[in-house]
Amino acid sequence: MPNQRYDAECVDTKVLTEHIHFRNGRVALNRLMKSPMSEKIYNWEDPHETKRGVPNAGLVHLYEKWGFGGFGIIFTGNLVIDPKHPYEAGQGIVSKENDSPVMRDWYAKMARAMKANHALAIAQLNHPGAWAFNTYTDGSGRTHIISDGADDILNAPKSVVKTELIDRVVYAAKLLSNCGFDGIEVNTAFGNLFCQFLGNNNKRTDEYGGASLVKRTQFHIDLLNAIRREVPAAGGFLVGLKLNSADFQNNFSNDEVSRLCEILEEAGYDFVELTGGQMEQCVQEAQQRASTIARENYFLEFIETVAKSFRKTVVYITGGWQTASGMVNAVKLNITQGIGFARAAAAEPDLPRKLLSGVAHATLDNKFSPADYFTSKHAAHFQIKTMAGRSINDVVRPTDGLPDFTDEKEAKNFAEKAGEYMKFVAADGKPDTFAEVIKYTPIHS
Repeated sequence: MPNQRYDAECVDTKVLTEHIHFRNGRVALNRLMKSPMSEKIYNWEDPHETKRGVPNAGLVHLYEKWGFGGFGIIFTGNLVIDPKHPYEAGQGIVSKENDSPVMRDWYAKMARAMKANHALAIAQLNHPGAWAFNTYTDGSGRTHIISDGADDILNAPKSVVKTELIDRVVYAAKLLSNCGFDGIEVNTAFGNLFCQFLGNNNKRTDEYGGASLVKRTQFHIDLLNAIRREVPAAGGFLVGLKLNSADFQNNFSNDEVSRLCEILEEAGYDFVELTGGQMEQCVQEAQQRASTIARENYFLEFIETVAKSFRKTVVYITGGWQTASGMVNAVKLNITQGIGFARAAAAEPDLPRKLLSGVAHATLDNKFSPADYFTSKHAAHFQIKTMAGRSINDVVRPTDGLPDFTDEKEAKNFAEKAGEYMKFVAADGKPDTFAEVIKYTPIHS
């Protein structure tokens, strides 16, 4: 049977159709979010930093489909702010180096596609810091040198932090605002540079460092203030952060996490996206847990601490959503205000329309091993590239042409191809520096 879904009960999803109101007056028309997810289809064929990372027609085609899908808010994949410090080959770059009328026109077209059905358009910004790679291979097999190596900005003087990090975020935020985006999300998760300022590895002795998590929030306060001087909150431009529970686990107490949230809210951050766990299991535990039961799920503990600490800052949670009942119960239990989909949105760009109308009560049950993150990640990349191949005007349904990975044979076939690809990457001994998506021919196309 094609397009198999997780088993789910039929529930009233009216709560998911409710508007989300942000502190600066902006409104998301429902609670469903297309979460940030790397696309790997920006221009990387031209290695020069003035051209690399610029969008193209494929990105517009892709976001047309998500724009049609019924989301209340749509995020881009992570866009790096410095061409010399890329995070993943094939990703977007927003910087002074590649700024041009052509680049701005493409980002404006992307924003219009995202907002075609009144979703809010948010760009995620990132800087990998010392994790950046300095060479990559383009889709034609040519190797290019990006830089001599990553700069240690975490430990650089404050003046360097300002010019190479804060000023770059501000530049990107202002550019994207002028292109029609409704906000940005600063990726402060997965150990990247923005996250490192909060972490225990931050050994700075100035106001951006300190012995406690609370003292290390000053960078994020200064960052937001710098953005707001150029893109005021009164104009409706949203600024949020992405946080991952794994960056806090075993390092910080609940009280420290709670105080961090209070500081971020006092600073004026509009929203926070949380990741790091499987939400379906978290909701079940939250429903069943009694006060005498020992709590073993750190992700649930983390998100409950965050949810209780925020009053004005909106909380979205991405990761592991399977059933409409789980989503509805999470909102009713005040665990989250918004529901984020990443890989589920790559498999089914019109998932919100189906959930909110009652046509579907669960996400698609792709037949990859739950432990095999990289296979499902590369499957999403392939689905993304497939959607980018045709304009929404040239398809009957947004899902046309997508492989059905709920079919066990299709999933197994792709997993074998992904295994070969991962061996190629591992042999290189570096992160994924190949600016291309796995070449694959679906069994059923």
